[in-house]
Amino acid sequence: MNNRDRILEEARRLMNAHGAQAIGTTQIADALGISPGNLYYHFKNKEEIIRVLFDGLERAFRDVLTVDVDPPIGPARFAGFYLRSFDVVWEYRFIFGGLLNLLRRDEDLSRRYQEMQAWALKNLEAIARQVAEDGNMSKPRGRNGFRSVALNTWLIWSNWIRHVQISSPDHAIVRADMGSGMSQLFDVLAPYLDPDFDRAARRVLAREFTASSADG
Repeated sequence: MNNRDRILEEARRLMNAHGAQAIGTTQIADALGISPGNLYYHFKNKEEIIRVLFDGLERAFRDVLTVDVDPPIGPARFAGFYLRSFDVVWEYRFIFGGLLNLLRRDEDLSRRYQEMQAWALKNLEAIARQVAEDGNMSKPRGRNGFRSVALNTWLIWSNWIRHVQISSPDHAIVRADMGSGMSQLFDVLAPYLDPDFDRAARRVLAREFTASSADG
């Protein structure tokens, strides 16, 4: 791994552990045993490091919603979307935990996040519509229908870390908290899903999450 990648990996590790506000370039350089000058050779400041890390988050999340989405969408694939999406939340939890502060401090990052959000809502709605076309989801009531399902999905996904932080301020977030987030998301979707489809997807989710937690 080259120095640039080492800096990014260590920055992500430290910020995930302590929050973006608590970590600066000095702490990152010290943790790696390199000089600040070496770090500044690759990155102008902490904000640039965060922007590059956001690149990784965005690529990972876009992959979640564009890989293996051809119809029909069975229970295993449906569960896979949410398992992989919460893996992204876990890997970049410092961004979600400090999202408002990060976006307020960086206009470019704010614009990019809003673009990702708009793109995600469009694709989440398309997935919900496809599951309905496959006969495994009823059409949601209300004026906004599938759009509301997509929005509720996004709100849980993007806010789960902050929910855990606020609910238990002294609790150190662990990967098991992502499992609780996925369960909450499925509880929101349950009224619309075919019961057999819902049960099958939850079984896959529980099995795969347990396996991935053991591996990680």
